[in-house]
Amino acid sequence: MYLIEKNKMKEYHTHIEINAPRNEVWNSLTSFENYGEWNPLVSELTGDISEGGTINTRIVPLNKTFSVKLLSYRENEEIIWKGRQVASFLLAGKHYYRLKEHKENVTILEHGEYFTGFLSTFIPKRLLEKMEKAFNDHNVALKQRIEK
Repeated sequence: MYLIEKNKMKEYHTHIEINAPRNEVWNSLTSFENYGEWNPLVSELTGDISEGGTINTRIVPLNKTFSVKLLSYRENEEIIWKGRQVASFLLAGKHYYRLKEHKENVTILEHGEYFTGFLSTFIPKRLLEKMEKAFNDHNVALKQRIEK
């Protein structure tokens, strides 16, 4: 896990090793209807689950729902969505999940977000740290759900 403030762009990245094959991690990660049962980061994800589709995500630590565009939905590989506040040049966030096969029946979940736009330079470090903690809590909860 690490937090970066490079060229004033804000981003954070987390990862966790899950003792399960990649398709099992994918199936749990994409069971969006069950998010409210276990997910401390995103309690709800609904909408058009296809590349280019619009989805609504309820982000628990911010207590806010965002309407975002699904940029990538590649089975057993990655999910990427991008949200914006007013306009992308002001503030946008690109959220990603990537699954990497580490060894037989072990998957690495890479999970993070990049913020861009003029207003991203003003995101307080404490808010980024809060979100990074929520990402890590999400990763641990997903691992526990799968490995139980």
